[in-house]
Amino acid sequence: MKKQRFLSGGLLATSVLLWSCSHVPQIDSDKPSGPVAGDVFSWMHRVAVVRDVSYGDEPEQRLDLYLQGAWAGEPTFFERAPDRRPTLLFIHGGGWVVRDRRPEPWFYPFVERGWHVVSMTYRLGPGTAPLAVDDAVCALKWITQNEGEYGFDLDKVAVAGVSAGGHLSLMAGILGSRPGHACYPGDKFRVHSIINWIGITDIEAVEKFLAAAKPVFGNYALAWIGDESRLAEISAAYSPVNVVDGQSPPVLTIHGTKDQVVPFEQAVVLHKRLDALGIRNELLSLEAGTHGGFTEVQFGQAFTAMLEFVGTN
Repeated sequence: MKKQRFLSGGLLATSVLLWSCSHVPQIDSDKPSGPVAGDVFSWMHRVAVVRDVSYGDEPEQRLDLYLQGAWAGEPTFFERAPDRRPTLLFIHGGGWVVRDRRPEPWFYPFVERGWHVVSMTYRLGPGTAPLAVDDAVCALKWITQNEGEYGFDLDKVAVAGVSAGGHLSLMAGILGSRPGHACYPGDKFRVHSIINWIGITDIEAVEKFLAAAKPVFGNYALAWIGDESRLAEISAAYSPVNVVDGQSPPVLTIHGTKDQVVPFEQAVVLHKRLDALGIRNELLSLEAGTHGGFTEVQFGQAFTAMLEFVGTN
């Protein structure tokens, strides 16, 4: 049997220093918090990171929390914001088979604007479908169960992801906003919005595209499923175009027209399906953009559209 080779992906991360801490103390409610004026990285002193928080029993079910507040020196060093903050659940990509959570430039604009960010890891690898979907919904439930401890504003929880993470953000937003899943957060909670960066929306169509194209990074869709006999079943149950309904959250999709990892048609099909259902949605088509390969101007357009869509501006 011919071995397939999987690369770790072509998404380049910008390195930005964020202070880390293992404990985040409460602060007095009369102390101010929020954005301050200044240069591009002036916000960094307002952020602390709590790493490797468990949201389930499996080793891969871990979160990094980017929490708003202020670095204040001894004795507490970091003082957490006293008010509840809009919160982003961010899901990394990698074809469901590679990569791990890490600081990613895709979510920095949210941190800069005073949001908490929850960056998740999920169960991945060949033959693991559909565990990543379950994990994404369960991470969303974890946010609802810990809103008091960390100050998550449950009226404004958005989900965003890149590539396979885009697929998982769609599935988490859809399944997390209606009864049925074991990790359904409950009737009082609803995902505010979904940001789908270059995500898979029809698994079977992507698998057929990859099977024909035979890219150097392999057929990640088939690898995730593990057995071609399961392809139709998994695609029917876990493709956003198949499971979205009229109660699903608003969706912004950002996609390059020349993407050869996740074809642009994936974005178009989802956009048409959401339009037919009457779901508020936007498709930002980045001309000649590849899989995360956009110009500086296009990244600016994308980040602006993202922030406007979730209402941060």
